[in-house]
Amino acid sequence: MGKIKSKIGKTICVSSLAIILFENSTFGTVQANVSTESTVTKEMCESNYWNSLSQQVNGQVLMDVSQINQFNDAAMRTDACNMNDVTAMDAMFDASELKNSLSESIVAEMPEKAIFVNGVATDTLTYYSMISAAVVSTGWDNQIAPKYALAVSQTQIKSIPTIDYIGYSETDSDDEVVLSSLKVNEPFLVKQCAIVNNCVFYWGYSNNVSGWVLGNDIAFCNGKAEWLDMWQTDVDGKDFIVVTTDYFTLSESYYSPSTSGVKLTMGTTLKLVPEWEIPRNIAMRGTWNNYVVYLPTRDAYGQCVKQIALIAQNKDVSIGYLPMTSENIVSLAFKYLGDTYGWGGMLDSVDCSALVRNVYKCFGLEMPRNTSWQKEVPGTCLNVAEYDNETKTTLISQCVPGTPLYLPGHTMIYLGTVNGVNYVISALGSTSDSNGYLDVRTENTVAVTPITVRRRNGTTWLENINGIVEPWKISM
Repeated sequence: MGKIKSKIGKTICVSSLAIILFENSTFGTVQANVSTESTVTKEMCESNYWNSLSQQVNGQVLMDVSQINQFNDAAMRTDACNMNDVTAMDAMFDASELKNSLSESIVAEMPEKAIFVNGVATDTLTYYSMISAAVVSTGWDNQIAPKYALAVSQTQIKSIPTIDYIGYSETDSDDEVVLSSLKVNEPFLVKQCAIVNNCVFYWGYSNNVSGWVLGNDIAFCNGKAEWLDMWQTDVDGKDFIVVTTDYFTLSESYYSPSTSGVKLTMGTTLKLVPEWEIPRNIAMRGTWNNYVVYLPTRDAYGQCVKQIALIAQNKDVSIGYLPMTSENIVSLAFKYLGDTYGWGGMLDSVDCSALVRNVYKCFGLEMPRNTSWQKEVPGTCLNVAEYDNETKTTLISQCVPGTPLYLPGHTMIYLGTVNGVNYVISALGSTSDSNGYLDVRTENTVAVTPITVRRRNGTTWLENINGIVEPWKISM
């Protein structure tokens, strides 16, 4: 009996000691906290926090169908927005003349500084001259008509035809020749071709830039009518889905390699298959609890094949465009929180202006590509460059959450004002905390910040903000 008591006593002592050590020591524990700017609280990292502060405007539709259509038409007609109406570019053209012009511009517009190709220092003139020569020797000639293509995967549009990564230093985080990107099923009007280092590239127009796209990432339609039918949507239509999260991938499939694992990003639109055209079985699967859509794929000859694909019901999509409300704008922006920054669509991600573009695309509204172009949409931009900080803060506080704010080279989406400080969400590169000594850090992420964070020269974003764009204030 004494031995039994002794064993029990030892067990209790050991257990008690373990509890004391556990409660009084942090050795070996893992903190589950997420790092933020010093004034950003855990609650501020949720869209519901900001939407709860602006309940009076949450359900208000900021732009109806006619206003969105008017905005899109105005942006397309405004030269400073640099938008391209790809549906109106069907005239014959001199391919030889275009080829020579593109070749000359590659050399004429090459960077004056040294370049690093895939991290290796390379003579700029030699590299650009090689690409220029390839355009001349492999491009199309004669009078031809444009070709109608669709992106079959998320891809980049570049200023020169190359698969190389071009930086200005050995560790440059931006591919300096990337201009923009194409989403799956996004139209691309092709006018030239080039073969560089055995890779085929096509030059043409998206609705916001012109440039070079890798040939394997696009597919050619059999005429304009087929092309338009795949991607054109009405703002009030309900015959298509819109991706309303940062991205997701289609289910892997052994039986449909062309649709297996395809990555779809925010703002992607895909037509729904009419009920009477839905087969009983799609790649060895039934259709229960799935959206059934048409997806452009590419055959061995580069031609577009209209495939039927399934999107699981659990994915974030909307049937037709979402209503444009403050709550929806903020909620969509938060789908990117913590994602990597990707200049021009690098890394299949977003930079600051692409974040704004993609969020607003979910409502059917087309924003221009760059920050300076987005500010030029007619009738919507309030120029605040000459205002003092107090006036700017007051004006921003009066904005609807979801309003894009601009400073040279950067754009943000306004979230709300707390303790007299305006907060935003944006895809940012480098910045310094609003408190403490100036310590500019490379973040390259989508983050919530106050507009009192600082730039490399010590000035705050607030001091540099020069534009407030309110699309819903376009005059009718």
